[in-house]
Amino acid sequence: MQSSNRGEGAKSGVTESMDEKENMATTGGGSFHIVLHPSQSLSRSGFIILMSAVITVSFAAGVFFMAIGAWPVFGFFGLDVLLLYGAFKFSFRNGRRREVIEIRNDKFQILRIAANGQSMPTEFQAYWARVLIAKGQLWVTNRGSSYELGQFLGEEEKEEVRELIAQALRTYRTGGNLQSPSPNTSIIS
Repeated sequence: MQSSNRGEGAKSGVTESMDEKENMATTGGGSFHIVLHPSQSLSRSGFIILMSAVITVSFAAGVFFMAIGAWPVFGFFGLDVLLLYGAFKFSFRNGRRREVIEIRNDKFQILRIAANGQSMPTEFQAYWARVLIAKGQLWVTNRGSSYELGQFLGEEEKEEVRELIAQALRTYRTGGNLQSPSPNTSIIS
């Protein structure tokens, strides 16, 4: 990791350029790394158990209605099962989204991974990064550009992530040793 000494190249009474200010940040070691993901309250095994129970109940009820002569109801029970299955599959697919946030080697990196696996990296100088919450949205700003993080997070989770990133940026700017946090919630791994 590169480091520079404070004050080197600084001219008394002259406004410093942005590049000179960037070089003034004394960075310590380590890195900050968190992965944000949507919360998933139902595991794969829980999904299988739930769908098995729904199929069993729907089939039994459908057979009952067929026995009393209301055979079209059987098809609607089947349709209900298919719609429920589709909704859960959509939810699980959406749950594969990830946002990887890393501060290392003077860079603030955001890697967005979509549900289909496509990734979109964003990288900028960490010294100028700021993190804030505005109108219920978590933002990282850098030299006039803004990047929204954690669209899938709740308000409390956004506040927790904001504080973790803000603390990491403070540590980075003061030259401390960056450390990745231990996750307190299910949305950080």
